Amino acid sequence: MIKQSDAIIVFVILAAVIAILIMSSNTASLVVIAALAAVFGGFVGTRLRKSQSVGQENSTAGDPVKSTAEHHAATTQSAPASAPQTDEPQTTGAVPSSAAMAVAKAKPARENTEPSQVEVLKNLVASVSEGITFKDPQGRYVSANAAFAQMLGSKPSEIVGRDDACVFGHLTAKALLESDDEAAQNGRTLTTVEVPLPRGPRFFEITKSSVNNDDNSLEGIVAVWRDVTEAARNRMRREQAMSETIMAFTKSIALRDSYLVDHAQRLARLAMAVAGEMELDNEIRTTVEMSAYLSQIGKLGIDSELLSRQRRFTEQEIKEMERHVHNTARLLHHLDFGLPVAATLFQMNERLDGTGYPQGLGAAEIALPARILGACDVFCARIAPRSYRPAIATDAAIDILLQNTHRYDEAVVRVMQKIAASPEISEILA
Repeated sequence: MIKQSDAIIVFVILAAVIAILIMSSNTASLVVIAALAAVFGGFVGTRLRKSQSVGQENSTAGDPVKSTAEHHAATTQSAPASAPQTDEPQTTGAVPSSAAMAVAKAKPARENTEPSQVEVLKNLVASVSEGITFKDPQGRYVSANAAFAQMLGSKPSEIVGRDDACVFGHLTAKALLESDDEAAQNGRTLTTVEVPLPRGPRFFEITKSSVNNDDNSLEGIVAVWRDVTEAARNRMRREQAMSETIMAFTKSIALRDSYLVDHAQRLARLAMAVAGEMELDNEIRTTVEMSAYLSQIGKLGIDSELLSRQRRFTEQEIKEMERHVHNTARLLHHLDFGLPVAATLFQMNERLDGTGYPQGLGAAEIALPARILGACDVFCARIAPRSYRPAIATDAAIDILLQNTHRYDEAVVRVMQKIAASPEISEILA
């Protein structure tokens, strides 16, 4: 019979694995969840049936028929050997004892024919296509299924007992240990790691979850590994193609107006610094960077004479310049960046109070990447000289933005103010 402590351990690890698989939301994971639930349900059902059987046997102690038979048997056994015999049939404890012995013999036979529920669970985890591992608080692998070992071109016996540095090398181990710490602190983490292997580098998407003891101390880290190499390589190829597209647009702008290229590059560096200081995720940072480099391409469709005019624009000329937003949208319409680059460029000239263009959007309607670019764009334009005005100092440009927080995101401007006061500002704005 499985000990209660073993059942609790199995339940805790099983619950953690099921939680991870549910959050991954794919068909294979749902099949695994159903199978694990069925097995563990059978385990619980067996325990309940055995508990009921014990309860029924104990309840017979209060049965008057059995009590009478046992009392009669005890009286018969305690009677002297010379007691007179009668022709009446004698009731003894022989029959109940034989039945009890038969049940006692039958129960072990039935239990021996049942498969161990712990073994069934182990076999099931070993058979899934995702790699599943469990590490102790010291970072050593306590268990690893066959799928995980196959991903590494190894065997489970060559992984268990070792740590990440021994299995993957020190550089990869550093990234994996960081995700372990995050899982221990937050309960769960999702990361993608490039792992060097003898057959070539592979990319793994790893979902990790902490398993805690009753006193909330760390019992270990359970992880589900998925090989996403092909998807990662496709994404890298798409990003490379987008990068080459952006460079082609940049060269086209340079042929038209060197000022526009300088402005786009300065804008990209500043906006990336702001996004980094705000600790935004990689998707937003990449969106900001790509959008900044493409922010001037719509001006390729504007009359070159208007772009080089050495005086302030008239109201009509301003409206003509604002057409660059629509030009950008047309140029990028068929390009799939996998990120909201086009939408960001369409919104970066909007203002929080609704006075921007082209749609007059309000604060809640403007996405964060567009807010960052909008404020950084004005700052970069102010600190650069134009034919009709000189450049102003960075502090003066920040003051202008702070005086207009009804138009520009104050949180973004405050971060810009911090960056403008840093020693790195000269490199950013170079």
